[in-house]
Amino acid sequence: MKLQQQDPARRFRKVKLALMRHHKFMFLSGVMMLGTTELVDDIPTACTNGRDEKYSLAFIEELDDYGLGYVIVHENVHKACRHLVVYVALCKINPMLANTAMDTWINNGLNKIDPKGDIIRMPMKDGKPLGVYKPEYDGWSVIEIFRDLMKKAEEQPDSGDGQGSSTTLGDGGFDEHDWDGAQEMGAEESSDLEQDIKTAISQGKALAKQAGAGAGGSVFGFDEIITPRIKWDTLLANFMRQSFTNRDESSFRKPNRRFLHQDIVMATLISQGMNELVVAPDASGSMHGEPTKVALGAVKELAEQLNINKVHVLYWDGQVGAHEEYDNTTFKDFVITTKVVGGGGTTPACIPKYLKENNIDPQAVVVLTDGYIYGSDWGQWEHPVIWCIVDNNDVTAPVGVTVKVEV
Repeated sequence: MKLQQQDPARRFRKVKLALMRHHKFMFLSGVMMLGTTELVDDIPTACTNGRDEKYSLAFIEELDDYGLGYVIVHENVHKACRHLVVYVALCKINPMLANTAMDTWINNGLNKIDPKGDIIRMPMKDGKPLGVYKPEYDGWSVIEIFRDLMKKAEEQPDSGDGQGSSTTLGDGGFDEHDWDGAQEMGAEESSDLEQDIKTAISQGKALAKQAGAGAGGSVFGFDEIITPRIKWDTLLANFMRQSFTNRDESSFRKPNRRFLHQDIVMATLISQGMNELVVAPDASGSMHGEPTKVALGAVKELAEQLNINKVHVLYWDGQVGAHEEYDNTTFKDFVITTKVVGGGGTTPACIPKYLKENNIDPQAVVVLTDGYIYGSDWGQWEHPVIWCIVDNNDVTAPVGVTVKVEV
């Protein structure tokens, strides 16, 4: 039975505007104005591609204003935190559990902002919540939730549907995630969107401050999105340590609250077996000299602190020109023994292609480049990748994590 008989579009605008004006959610007002919003008949509930929002007419007509508000806020947190870019690798591993991990993180945060449901409430059907809420993951990051769900899926019996126990661990979400739509954005479009999101968050923060509103955005790390306070080498260290930390180590279970919005995407659970790292320095002519030395030196220092069994060093320009292999005893000397090969164009798409052709399956890939990419072809990645972009603050990679190296 439909709860609402008024014009859906008019009601939707009223609820969204009320959220933008309310002190608890004013921090999202700028993000809510980003992209397009459509009420459609061809999706079951709601979804976003990281910029645009779609809502099912039939679905929203079944919701009261509290439930509709909850869905609107939920979709816009996905947008603000760029989930469909940052966690694309998780989707390739297990899309159901990736969706559950992201939704759990958002919904746990919303419960902190409005615990009594004064403004928004989880949509309900037949007395049961439509969305996923797992308080046991309160304070965890998306990647930590995903890893734990994957571990539980491995431990539980197969459900017989080819996805192990994912169908029981990964149910409960009320929205969809338009991964394909997010990936269809080109590098320039994705980079522009990231900047637009930062601007929108800044606008929402300014409005909230002017109105004397609370800092709801801090629950989701919004301050760090617009003004990162962690140095590039610290971000690189976080990425590598999380990528190569054993999954059974209790210290990794404690979440890092300082930078939750930039969780590091990992392509699989880390076991006690072989750990491999790929270091891919851009060997094009523009990267010769001090910038490359500084970035490679940082990687070397981190590798010495971690028990990485094998390190592949791939020099690339338009193609991979050299492949060197080191172990945890010889990599400490690689800066001395390595031989840079290259000097042509800059096409990082050659790196994932080379990994696939040569059956290299690393836990992480560190790419060092100045970001001047030929044809904007950043490649199709199946492994977690961090881009150390040297002396170029105008470029953000459309996939993985980007840090700006200042030399």
